[in-house]
Amino acid sequence: MTEPIEVLYISSAPTPDEFARMRASERSGVQVVTYGMPEASFKFHNLIQRGLVEQGCRVHSLVGRSITRQFHRGVWWPRRRGAASDRLTVDHLPFPNLPVLRQVWIALGMARGTLAWRWRTRRAATRVLVVDGSYVSAMSSVLPCLRGARMSRIGIFADLYSYMVDVDDASDRTVGTLYRVARRSVTASLGMLDGFVVLTRQMADVLDTGGKPSIVMEGLVDSEAVAPAAGAAGKSPHPTVLYAGALRKEYGLETLVRGFQAWDESSAELIVLGQGEYAAELAEIAARDPRITYRGPVPLDEVLDAERRAWVLINPRPPDEVFTQYSFPSKNMEYLASGTPVLSTRLPGMPAEYLDHVLTIDQPDAPGLATALATAFAEGPEALERRGQRGRAFVVERKNNVRQAARIVALAEEARR
Repeated sequence: MTEPIEVLYISSAPTPDEFARMRASERSGVQVVTYGMPEASFKFHNLIQRGLVEQGCRVHSLVGRSITRQFHRGVWWPRRRGAASDRLTVDHLPFPNLPVLRQVWIALGMARGTLAWRWRTRRAATRVLVVDGSYVSAMSSVLPCLRGARMSRIGIFADLYSYMVDVDDASDRTVGTLYRVARRSVTASLGMLDGFVVLTRQMADVLDTGGKPSIVMEGLVDSEAVAPAAGAAGKSPHPTVLYAGALRKEYGLETLVRGFQAWDESSAELIVLGQGEYAAELAEIAARDPRITYRGPVPLDEVLDAERRAWVLINPRPPDEVFTQYSFPSKNMEYLASGTPVLSTRLPGMPAEYLDHVLTIDQPDAPGLATALATAFAEGPEALERRGQRGRAFVVERKNNVRQAARIVALAEEARR
């Protein structure tokens, strides 16, 4: 029997059960602010871990949960450790839910856990570190603990933020002393990595990988995803456009609403799911416009069901914003996997191969969006259904987590040479 590749996986992505526990601890009346859907983060890393297991790896995941005193109850969060399978263990590190102490406690826990893993796997033929590149404090704690070890150190960069490198992100953060310190920490950590996984080719340029091996992995879907029911029987009885995700004007939500209102299809409905700074204004608009429905944040299974029932799923993210060069919305992958056709702007980080499987918004303003909606729905429900199924087949067959994990394993092998 081939000896398994030992993988240490560092992220803030909990297991699905722990994520549910975290959501249950949220303070009532407080909207948790994120710069991307939290479900997307844990799904992304969980899928990679499962894919690595399928590739013959034994994965030990160290997790620093994203808990803050402002948004979550509980002063002490205990350690939660368990085995998701015989080759995947997940260790949620303990910490006090107090400012500064939380970060220090988790950083020390990451260092201890890394040293313990290094000793425990010292006789393994092949060892690999996989670390979430946006988890800056974890990288600076873990990488020094692995100096001198014969192994590959791979960073996964699913997003770039202004506190990491010199880019404009979708937040309104002010870059001050703390961010400059974080950037220096990131620069030092990048020098200790052996390989890079980035979501867009533009990200590799900004990170300055120094000629080290890298791959573009714009996203992934579950290889075990259950196919939606065939045919249009389960679809909404009237033309339905759905957006599910973070509600931010920077993501094109205001343009989406105005464009939909400009579309002269009286029987159409726009359904919006999610939360964010645009939520209050959107709720007021929905109260006045019977064609617009705002449901707020809903459980993931309800999101997926709504995506399958819709006629078209839309991503209005403006392509001219600088931050779109450094991200590929995981929402597009989820959309495509649903089997419902996707209408998206031509994002600069979207590889050309996707253009064969999505409908496009060629002019990302309100009139252009209204035109794109009219063009898409002119295809008719049967043609839209077939288009959606082709898009699903594309991502499930070519962008599934097992196939993408194989690319990460190959990258680690290349980086080790």
